[in-house]
Parts: sequence; structure tokens; C-alpha cells
Amino acid sequence: MREEMSAAQAGWAAGHWRPARESAKRILAESFSRREPDLHAQACLLLAQTLTLESKFALAARFASRSRRYFAQQQEPQGLSESMLLTSYIESALGHDREAVAAAQGVAAGVQAMRKRPAAGLNYEAIAAIWRAEYGVAGQVLEAACQLAPQETGGSASAFHPLVNAILAEVFRCAELRMQDRVADFAPAEALVAQAWGLWRGGEWAGLASVSALPAAFLLSFATCFLASRARQSARADRYYLRCLQYASCLPPSSWMQSLLWWARLERTMAAHDLQEAAVSAQRMLLTALEGEHLPMRKLARQLAAEAHAHLGAEPSPHTTLF
Repeated sequence: MREEMSAAQAGWAAGHWRPARESAKRILAESFSRREPDLHAQACLLLAQTLTLESKFALAARFASRSRRYFAQQQEPQGLSESMLLTSYIESALGHDREAVAAAQGVAAGVQAMRKRPAAGLNYEAIAAIWRAEYGVAGQVLEAACQLAPQETGGSASAFHPLVNAILAEVFRCAELRMQDRVADFAPAEALVAQAWGLWRGGEWAGLASVSALPAAFLLSFATCFLASRARQSARADRYYLRCLQYASCLPPSSWMQSLLWWARLERTMAAHDLQEAAVSAQRMLLTALEGEHLPMRKLARQLAAEAHAHLGAEPSPHTTLF
């Protein structure tokens, strides 16, 4: 069973989330019946991680909570900090901002026998700020996380995640400004995007597990497509939209990031003044978000769809293509 756990964890790190999920389920049941609490804690954490990737946040929260309890009983600081960071992400997705921030700050401070991880804690605290639409706060926190990350892990790859999150905060800020009929300055976002792609092309991301690199690569491609569309750079927007399609195909169909794929398409079609295609994209973005459990994404999708339909003044055509 321990060999299967190691193999499942390695498979998860390599991006094979479906086999990892099934192995975690088996080990969860067997470790409980055999009274092996350390394996049970690891299985709970792995199952919570796979469920989180699938955006099944309510169920993920239950197993993350169980993993925290077992890791605390085993006095395992690394596992406890991992489960707390995961809890922070889950609580953000469920709209529980206070709980998300508390979990992230706990890891940053190393409370309750957790391994102290300031950069990671700041990164997840900033994710909570992004989803409560405090983009300036998120940017400041993520700047600090980027500076601390290499010291915390001993490698520059660790700064990639907070950098991508800083880009996402800027993209959301720009989108919010247009919804408020205000002019957005895209220069800060473009500078961050250039920095991130420089790290990517330089292979700095290689220190990340594939399961971590995939969402980051998708979010970076989405942000680049968004900025290119807003700048009316159609060729660049199309190029990065194709990257979004490629990365999204490797994500679970239920992932909240699938909504961003439709948002990217919405931006492209609006920039091209293709009213019918844009109307469909807005509709599909909203429906995809509403089918998921990511509550802040649902709210954002409603706002974006309302803005798009007000701007377009068009209804979807039955002959409009979906791709």
C-alpha cells in the first residue's frame, strides 16, 4: 500500500490526476481499516488535491479537513502546511474569504506545528484578495511572495506561481475598469507577462511539478490572449488562444478554468466585432461557470456576460459555431 501511495503521489505530480484520484480512494479505505493514520492522512490530502483540480470544492473541503486533523495527530509539519494551503485555496473558491486568509496566514507564520512557509502563505493570501476583487492588495502581497519564494525553496521556479497570480490580478483589474467605463493601463500587465514568458522560455518552470505547471501555463496563456485581444493584436491573440485550448484539454472538464477558455474566446470575438460569436462565447462562459462550484468565478462570469451583452446588443444565432 505504501508503494501504491508513492506511485500515486508521483503520478499526481506528473499530472496524471485521474489515476491518482482512484488510487487515493483505495488507499483511503484500506488505511482506515488497517489503522495506518499516516497513510490515511496522505490519502486524504491527495484526494482533496485531485478534487480541487476538478473544482469539486465542497467535497475537497471535507477531505482537506480530515487530512489536517490526521497530520496534526501525527505531528507532521510538511503535510499539515500542505493541507492548510489547500484549505486556503478551497475556501477562496467557496467564497469564504476570512477562512482562506486565516489558513494562508497560519502557514506563513508557521503556527500549530506547521512548517513555516512565508512565500507560499503570501501567495495563497493574495489568491483570496484576487477573488474578493482587491487587486491592488493582491499585487503588493504577490510582489513580496515573488521576492521570498527563491529563498524559501532554493530555486527561482518557485516565483513562477506568484508571478502568474500577479498577472491574473492585473487582468481582472483591467476587466473591472472597462466594466466601470474607465480606461485601463495595460503596461503593468504586459511587463509581468513578458517577465513570466521569459522565465518559461528559460526553463525556470521546470522545477515545478507538471500538475502545478499546467494551470500556471494555462493562466499565463489566457492572460496573454486577453491582453492581445484588448490591444487588437489578432494574430497574437489567436496564437495564445490555441495555447489555451491545448492546456485546457489536459485540465478536468469541470475545472473553473474552462470558464476562462470561453472568456478568452469572448475577448477575441469582441475585438473582431463578431457579434454573434461573441454572444455565444459570453453565454457559454456563464453557463460553464454556473455549472461549477467556484463561487467568485460565477459572480465574475455574470458581470462579464452582462457587460458583453450590453455592449453587443445581440442574441446568439443557432448557426454560430462552437469550438
